[in-house]
Amino acid sequence: MSLAQIGAELFAVCLVTCYSEGEDSLRTTLDSISTTSYADSRKLLFVVADGMITGAGEKRSTPDICVSLLEADPRFGNPVPMSYNAVGSGAKAENRAMVYAGHYTVAGRRTPTVIVVKCGTEAEAATEKKPGNRGKRDSQLILMNFFSRVTYNDRMTPLDFDLFRKIHVLMGVTPDFFEVCLMVDADTKVYPDSLKYLVNCMHHDQMIMGVCGETRIANKRQSWVTAIQVFEYFISHHNAKAFELKARKSSGDDWIPLIIKPEIVKEYSQSVVTTLHEKNLLLLGEDRFLTTILLRTFPNRKMMFLPQAKCRTVVPDTFSVLLSQRRRWINSTIHNLMELVLVRNLCGTFCFSMQFVVFMDLLGTVVLPIAISLTYMLIIGMALNPPRTFEEAIPLVLLIAVLGLPAILILITTRKVVYIFWMLIYLVALPVWNLVLPVYAFWHFDDFSWGETRKVEGEAKGEAHGDGAHAHGVNNIPMRRWEDWERSRLRKIRREERRRRDLERMQGAFLVRRLGYSLGRVVR
Repeated sequence: MSLAQIGAELFAVCLVTCYSEGEDSLRTTLDSISTTSYADSRKLLFVVADGMITGAGEKRSTPDICVSLLEADPRFGNPVPMSYNAVGSGAKAENRAMVYAGHYTVAGRRTPTVIVVKCGTEAEAATEKKPGNRGKRDSQLILMNFFSRVTYNDRMTPLDFDLFRKIHVLMGVTPDFFEVCLMVDADTKVYPDSLKYLVNCMHHDQMIMGVCGETRIANKRQSWVTAIQVFEYFISHHNAKAFELKARKSSGDDWIPLIIKPEIVKEYSQSVVTTLHEKNLLLLGEDRFLTTILLRTFPNRKMMFLPQAKCRTVVPDTFSVLLSQRRRWINSTIHNLMELVLVRNLCGTFCFSMQFVVFMDLLGTVVLPIAISLTYMLIIGMALNPPRTFEEAIPLVLLIAVLGLPAILILITTRKVVYIFWMLIYLVALPVWNLVLPVYAFWHFDDFSWGETRKVEGEAKGEAHGDGAHAHGVNNIPMRRWEDWERSRLRKIRREERRRRDLERMQGAFLVRRLGYSLGRVVR
């Protein structure tokens, strides 16, 4: 198949990373991706279950839930654990995973699906509370490493080869035809046209390497905690991301690797994380750091926001969970901005360089508590001593303009008056956003646990995300090129076929002897 035959509907892999989600969350996400207007023959559901995990309050483990939703393809039989190089040090550097392959069926749609279940080594399964668990970054790197090795015909792990064979059979094309990747968490509902919008955006502009859509809140009226997040998500938080695995060159049937570029994969797969800066980048804000690496590696390419590509997600409904979530987000944001402020070649805006814009963003994030304190001092001071002249009222006028301008912009862009209501709720909660959350995050700058977010059965409170064994381990994972793995597979099939034929001949000869013996007895 040539690039011209592929057309505008590029082959897209939809990565869904899951950890402790329940069946309703998983089914909602998979249903939404499967029923998008994108053709089933051009999209692949790539689900990664991060360890043998049972979420708090769940009766079944996440892998069991995932596999139960799959219509398995009988051609593959029962999967066996396959080894691969994981994100971890010492004994954690090796992991095993099982690949289930088939179709996800809903509303008459049958979407090709592979489910990767990280199950851990034999020793780990016997001793660890969460065997196979290596974090979301490791789940993303399973996909990134696989497509990188396919593109460069590099040596593969047993897991890579198992993925290659099953994707080839399911899709009818080899995995090197895939060009774009949609990344969503397993608690997100993607709108029907979102995938098509994201892919078309990248297909028609070869300089775009990443696109993010607008994330809306599914449980906005559940509690006051969810209500104060509605407007904040609208103005600042965009989460449904699509990245290009590789970009087409302007002429010829060739690609430029982007997210699967070996330098990017290597930097993103750091196993030994020691400094405070590295831990905030790699343990708390994986997705943001991946974007930072891309921008740093390809400063002349673009990241886009596409409001037409929408999705919905369930946000924290209690303040303790919101506090844990934003502590991670705020700290990882500061450290990612510290990385981006060093990149000189990013495209600027108006008369300002992007370095200046990023620096002001970094500075604004750090001084949020001071800014909100000064704001309330201004309001209280004006209330106690009302201004007598216009000059004295200028600070208050500017404050009203700064806070009121978003309302005008929202009316122009969305034409929905209801967002003014959500904006007012957000303004009332400004002390939470600009004082409470930042101060709590700064005070816990060295806390790398996931806190109250995504609790699992039997997990200790405050257990750090990424903690694991650091003892010396020997990596015995075999690495071969695809053709070598394929030759081994075919030789194994031929050996089994010869054994089967020899066994049939032995059984046939035995039956003939038994028959001859029986006939002899009858004659006698």
